Amino acid sequence: MIIRTIKSLDFNFIIGLAALENIRYSKKDLKRIIDFEPEGCFIALDGEQRLGIVTTITYGNVGWIGNLLVEKSTRRRGTGTKLVKEALEYMQKKDVNVPKLYCFPKRIPFYRRLGFKTEINVQVMIGKGKKIAFSEVKQLSDDALHEMLLLDKKMFGADRSRLLCRLHQEFPKNCFAAYYKKKLIGYIMANGSEDEFELGPWVCLPKYQNRYAEQLLRAGINSLDTKIIDLSTPLNNIMIENILVNYSFKKQGIVVRMGCRGSSLGNIESVLGIAGLDKG
Repeated sequence: MIIRTIKSLDFNFIIGLAALENIRYSKKDLKRIIDFEPEGCFIALDGEQRLGIVTTITYGNVGWIGNLLVEKSTRRRGTGTKLVKEALEYMQKKDVNVPKLYCFPKRIPFYRRLGFKTEINVQVMIGKGKKIAFSEVKQLSDDALHEMLLLDKKMFGADRSRLLCRLHQEFPKNCFAAYYKKKLIGYIMANGSEDEFELGPWVCLPKYQNRYAEQLLRAGINSLDTKIIDLSTPLNNIMIENILVNYSFKKQGIVVRMGCRGSSLGNIESVLGIAGLDKG
């Protein structure tokens, strides 16, 4: 078995492999994922046969493993283990000491064998964008980006500047901010392609959530008119669950955040929607 970095010539294979897991990627989506960490996204091969992939993204001393996908015919042969170990070795070289990932509950034993421990549960939701009014929220401007990055670092627990700057640059019409007395207290962003988008991160300081959380969501829904919306939110936030039901979001399943070394991240009470299962 050979493991090398992913190239654009692998995209058709990845799109087909992801589709088997009900994950819809376009070549544009994959290019964005690889661009974040081109030296940290790997594919396993047996001769010319492609076996599986894993992607990573790093935020200083925090790293995220995403998109571990392996051909069914080659599972239980060590391909997934070798890919994860390659990802962890890459992160170690990047001085990452807090590796994290999201996985479906059935995969917990696999990751536990590799040293990961469960942290929090996240609910995956799906909805649809539509034209809807919102108030007290405005489009995130270039001038406000620095303030948003400082707040995100505090809430998430690591510096995600290069991810969030890329999302803001590519999807400015899908990025919104909420202010209280001229102080930024929440934001929401989205990314995707064609007819499907991922809504997140969705962040609001706890003391302002009753007033601003729903308005941020409404702004995001409005900006994604007619688009399918994927949104993953920490479980057991009753207020947010009720809000999402009101906007016809349906529950798709549960995923678990797991960590290997290091402590839990940031201020989870402020995080209403994550940036993505593959991005943290």
